[in-house]
This record gives sequence, structure tokens and C-alpha cells, in this order.
Amino acid sequence: MIAYGIVPTMSFKTWFLFLVMEGALSLSPGPAVFYVVSQGARSLTRAWPATLGILSANAVYFTLSATSLGALIAASARFFLIAKWAGAAYLAYLGLKALRGAGASHAVDLTEQEPHSAAGRDRRQIYFGALTLQLSNPKALLFFLALLPQFIDAHRSVAPQMAILAATSMLPESCILMGYGWLAHRAAHASASFGVTGGMNRWLSWIEGIGLLGCATLVLKFSRSD
Repeated sequence: MIAYGIVPTMSFKTWFLFLVMEGALSLSPGPAVFYVVSQGARSLTRAWPATLGILSANAVYFTLSATSLGALIAASARFFLIAKWAGAAYLAYLGLKALRGAGASHAVDLTEQEPHSAAGRDRRQIYFGALTLQLSNPKALLFFLALLPQFIDAHRSVAPQMAILAATSMLPESCILMGYGWLAHRAAHASASFGVTGGMNRWLSWIEGIGLLGCATLVLKFSRSD
């Protein structure tokens, strides 16, 4: 059956199945959620570049999935190994950097504003951290490069189908990730409202650092057989 109006280039059943699966995967805690939460606890302005980095990596996956290159990458054990270790190393570096910053004497209170130049630098680092995390996540690689093509009807034009699946994936995932970031942000400020402000920024730096190291560990523990 072809769905008219909403998804004219694929069956409604296929589209709806993908939507349900994408929603469930986005809601389930994993490296991407962990990363956004660790940034959102500090500030909502740190949650959106983290979310954007995750979605940018997904856009790369959708593009690769539409080509034969995607199949070659999905079948390459060496590529998986290199991507996994390179991504984990970068995340571990960011985590250790955050932990070192937690003990810095210039740690500030939640209510203070960062200088514009420092905020821009942090946002770029957060974005590239999220991009690296998602591009080095073996489960994300397998989903987009091996499982995603299963939702494509080879008898119809591939590009419109990929565009529909990309929109179906990114819109709910962006809302879900930002929702997680907002909840983490509200939880941090609820603690501050009870007077827990003295070392809050230091504690949040510890949470961020441990979260990044946790993401690195999760990336390393995943295997293609999981």
C-alpha cells in the first residue's frame, strides 16, 4: 500500500515502522544521550551544539547509505576498529580536559556569563565532540549503513526515500535529545535553587568529564556482534 500525501514514495507501513524504531532508539540511553545530558547540565547553550553534532553525523550516514560506499564501509572490520579507537581517544581527551578544569581555581558559578569568545570556542569543541562520538559509534555505523538500507525499496527512486527517512529521523531525535538536555539543565538549576551553588560549576565539570569518559568506554565496549 502506498501512503498518499505524507509519504508518497514508500509504503506507510515501512515509514511508520522506521518512525517507531527511530523513536525508541532515540529515547534509549546511549552515548549520544549521555553526551547531551552531560552538556545540558551545564547550560542549554551547550546542549544544542551537542545535538547538532549528533545530527550532523547522522546526515553523513544518510548520505553514505545512499551510495555503494556505505556498503563497503559497513563490511570493513578495519574501518570499524579505527573509527572506534580514534573516537574513543578523542572523547577521553575531552573528558580528562574537563576533569582538569574541575579543579581550576577560576571555576565560576552557574549564574555567571562566559565571555563571548570562550563560549564560541566551547560550542565548537562540543559540536566536534558530538560529531566524533556519533561517527565512531559502531552501533550507529551498523544501523545507518547496514540496517537503514532495509527500509529502502529498490524499485523506487532512492533519493526521495532517503530524504523522507532523514526527516523522519532527525526531527524527533533533535526534540528528544534537546529534551534530555533541558531536563539535565533543570535538574542542575533545581539543585542551585536549594542553595547548592558554591561548588556547582566544579561538580558539573566533574559530571561532564565522567560523562565523556563514560561515552568513550561505551564506544569501546560495543562490537559489531552486539
